[in-house]
Amino acid sequence: MNKEDIAYCGLNCELCKRKFANIRQKIKILEEALEKVNIKEITKAIPFMRFKYQGYKKMISFFSEECPGCRNNGGNPFCGIRKCAIKKDYFTCAECDNLCKKFKILFKIHIDKEIQTNINQIKENGIDSFVNKFFISKIK
Repeated sequence: MNKEDIAYCGLNCELCKRKFANIRQKIKILEEALEKVNIKEITKAIPFMRFKYQGYKKMISFFSEECPGCRNNGGNPFCGIRKCAIKKDYFTCAECDNLCKKFKILFKIHIDKEIQTNINQIKENGIDSFVNKFFISKIK
């Protein structure tokens, strides 16, 4: 892992990529199962299923490709956190005195407290120490 794997908000892109890879693997299994029951013909015969299936396909398209990370034009293109950090020339929001209201939605999504933990560790130890500590812990 290197510094570029840490998003402006403090998320670890490497961990996120692993989680999404797991989701893509499960989607592939589900897609194979749906194909076996001939889901395309079912959705033609049952109109409300067509609508639900289209929604499902739209939702899984989000997981179809690996995100390159927000520092490489990935992630939410409208991310206010990224825009703010770039504007302030911050590497991460750990450089800010307080996490702003832009984090409210992320805290609802990332209930594992990864963001808060990472930002606090970066504030206390610096980004290089944080990255080295994470890398070393993954080798052991």
